[in-house]
Amino acid sequence: MSRNLSKIPQVALLFETNEQAHRDILRGVLRYERGNGPWSLHVAEGRAGEQRLLALKTRGGAGIIGVIQNSAYANAVLAADVPAVLIDPMDESRLPPGLLARHSVLASDLRAVGELAAGYFLERGFTHFAFVGEIHDINWSRERGAAFAACVRKAGFECHTYGPLSVRAKRDWGVERDRLSAWLKALPKPAAVFAAMDVRGRQVLDACLTAGLDVPHAVAVLAVDNDELICDATTPPLSSIALDTERMGYEAARLLDQAMRQRSKARRLTRTFPPLTVVTRRSTEAVHIADPLVARALEFIWLNAQNPIGVPDIVKHAGVSRRLLELRFREALNGTIQEELQRTRLKRVRTLLAETNLSVTAIARACGFTSKSYLGKVFRRSFLTTMTKYRVTR
Repeated sequence: MSRNLSKIPQVALLFETNEQAHRDILRGVLRYERGNGPWSLHVAEGRAGEQRLLALKTRGGAGIIGVIQNSAYANAVLAADVPAVLIDPMDESRLPPGLLARHSVLASDLRAVGELAAGYFLERGFTHFAFVGEIHDINWSRERGAAFAACVRKAGFECHTYGPLSVRAKRDWGVERDRLSAWLKALPKPAAVFAAMDVRGRQVLDACLTAGLDVPHAVAVLAVDNDELICDATTPPLSSIALDTERMGYEAARLLDQAMRQRSKARRLTRTFPPLTVVTRRSTEAVHIADPLVARALEFIWLNAQNPIGVPDIVKHAGVSRRLLELRFREALNGTIQEELQRTRLKRVRTLLAETNLSVTAIARACGFTSKSYLGKVFRRSFLTTMTKYRVTR
């Protein structure tokens, strides 16, 4: 049973806003608060000189939303003894006993992240794979890497895993860079490298530069979080998986609001959020198909599928007869040129449906379809649902 609040809730937000994912979560919280508040928000980042928010329990309607990736945040939630929503908590063995059982937990779907990375590279024709995890082997890094490795092994390929690191290498990037550079040089080429997060992806690119490795043709690098401040500042720009963290923040705020208003103990929920999409930048802009003719045609499709191109345009770019190109496509991909063009366009359609408020007409135009009615027919035939229903479920 819900109750009316007698005071403006005091809500502590335990985020490290130097990270893109945490900033996105904060945006989601603020979006909920603007429509359902007001709340008095205290963002605790652990910065030098930052004052703590003490005695939360004595403040009417108090609560906490926190990304629990360190013991300080975990202990703060335990000591406050108020309703809380925990986001992406670290290993349960490293948390105070019973903490996860008390509160709702929201988390990124770590398995789906690893599988998306593997599928992305497999689709581009890679046959050599590697994973570079976070230096402390934290749970989210370990699980992303395990899912990535399992997926590529299921496809019949080996996955090389970097690490573990010495204490000295963990403390000194100058020491680790030489080790990572040597490891990258020894990988079979071309190598598809999945890094656990953008910071690690930046280090992989730095090590490739040190080792004289061509990115993306010798080593292609994909990371996670899509932190534009990092991804656009690397050499070359870093491809990254965008997570659904803003929606996590909004849902965390909604659950906390319910818990603060609940007369009896609020129902604990656990929910995972799949990743949104891969944001492709220069670090993975390479196609590794054994047949150079098919690879050339694929690059043309991926670069121009948003335009009103057709099979004749692709054949013209390849510089051979349509019959020959169709035969080579069938041998390399077990499909036709038209099927690959449509698959590429529909992949972009789903991304725009999930991530934007564009009309169906605008999406059809942005994805190379001649009309929204034709796109609607193709979408229903391919996914057995309408675009409206698909958008609602994302």
